[in-house]
Formats: sequence, structure tokens, C-alpha cells
Amino acid sequence: MHQGALGDLVCIFPIITALRRHFRPVALLCQEHLGKLAAAEHVVDAWFPIEAAWTASLFTGEAGPEARRILAPYVHILVFSRSEVLGSSLGHIGSARVCRVPPRPPADRRVRVVEHALGHIRRCGLLPEIESAVPETGPSTGPAAGRTRSTTVVIHPGAGSLRKRWSLAGFLELAAHVKAQGLSPEFVTGPAEQDLRSELEARGAAVHRPADCLDLLARLRSAAAYVGNDSGVSHLAAWTGLPCVVIFGPTDPERWRPWGRSVEIVQPPLACTPCFETAPENCAAADCLNQTRVEEVIQAFGRLSLAQE
Repeated sequence: MHQGALGDLVCIFPIITALRRHFRPVALLCQEHLGKLAAAEHVVDAWFPIEAAWTASLFTGEAGPEARRILAPYVHILVFSRSEVLGSSLGHIGSARVCRVPPRPPADRRVRVVEHALGHIRRCGLLPEIESAVPETGPSTGPAAGRTRSTTVVIHPGAGSLRKRWSLAGFLELAAHVKAQGLSPEFVTGPAEQDLRSELEARGAAVHRPADCLDLLARLRSAAAYVGNDSGVSHLAAWTGLPCVVIFGPTDPERWRPWGRSVEIVQPPLACTPCFETAPENCAAADCLNQTRVEEVIQAFGRLSLAQE
């Protein structure tokens, strides 16, 4: 069970994949659009929408009849939540053993989120200590014929928070460089990024607004490379095996670096500690974003290109 958004869930796709080598079937209780994504990526055998009416009883401390009927067949329940009430409800369903995992490590711990989750799951006995490293990318991530011939570079200038957005001017300058290299830059925007979409269209940029996560997934799998901020889209791009440049501002790449085969991180050297999870807003200077130069992003993109030759 996972209540998180796109990036939070995709972060643990490698762990679910590792669990699936030991347990079948593996089902996921999550947001509906993310369940469809997980199923499409063959991460799980089944999924249930957390928006369904029967899930409400799980947050009362006593699971209702429909919740019991649906979840009773499962031997283990892995719940990513700090809620003791939720853990109690799940613990009274059949004979299932419940393992509760805090969705992320304490803000002062500079440990990768996926490693944090993996440690808890191993302590629950669901994965052996000798388990080989979780996979870097998802299934079908080899150099597919369509990808090797693609010239499209997907650029996502948005993020789940305005605090994490690098300047749109920087992304536009990067797109001009990409085009000069004989490649085809394509911007993608989400439902909450209409401001970016309007400005990009006014500047004549190619912009695509994916209809849903599956449309976004198809776009990423058909591209040659990806550039974006620290966001759920970046985590999904890395999961597909796409070469990625990810720009970090106030978030900590030691915790949130996307899990993938070829990921370049761009963040200027900072005298301060990344503050996204500890402060309500960025500092006035916002050096973590404002000191990120286009040249650094272009150089990181060049390293990706060289790595793929």
C-alpha cells in the first residue's frame, strides 16, 4: 500500500520488482493512474485504486467487510505509511503479516530513499540480506531499436513544487542547443503547469501534454534522452532506462537521485544544506537554482551522449 505521488512510488519500483522474484502474486493499493502505470510496467500482478470507497475503513482502525474480503488472501502486507491506525486496520485482516515502512527517511538523514525502504523491508524478513542489488531500471530497458534511432529529447521544465523549478529561460536555451545538435527537443508539461505551457507555446516550442501516465511512459520510451528538474517525471524517465540529466535545486540528490542506468545530476556547489524538506520556502537568493548555469546542463547532456555512443 502506497499513498504517494508519481515520484514517490516510482522510487520503489525496483524494490517491488525484487520482491516479485520471491512472492506471487504481488498487488498494489495506490492511486488509480499509478496502478495502471505499475501494471503496464509489469511491476505488479494486480492493483487496487486507493480512491475506492472500501479503502476508507482502513483509516478507522477497523477494516470493513469489503476491505477484509479483498485483502484477506494476501499473506504479507507492506504499507508505506507512518499511520499507526492504518497499520492496526491492516493487521486485523486475516492472518497477514504487516510490515510498516516510513515513506522516507528523517529529513536529516542523507540516505537514498530506495535504500531506506530496502533496509526496512529486509528487517521485516521479506528480502534476504544477500539479495542482489535491486534493478537499476525497469523491464524491457535494453537498447530498443526505436530508441536508438530516435532524435527526440524530452524536456520537462516543471516539478511537483514551484520551489524545484529551474528557470524556463535556461530550458529554452538548452532546447536551442539540442536542436543545433541535429536533435528534436520536445517539452512535456503536466496539468498543473499551464503557465509553462502557455509561455512555451508563445515562443513556438514543441509542447506535449500527456493524457495520462501511460501516454507519458510511451513518450519517454520512444525518446533518445531526457532533461528535467527533480520531479516524478524524472524518476519515471530514469526507470525506463532513458539517459537523463536531472537538475536539483533545494532538494537533496543524496536522498532523491533517480534510480537509473544513466543519470547525470546537475546542482551547483552549495555552502548550505538542501532545505526543501526542512524549510517552508527557498531562501531569497535561491542559489541552488539561480547559480545553475546552462553550460553545466549542456556539459552534463554531452556526457550522456558520449556514454551512449
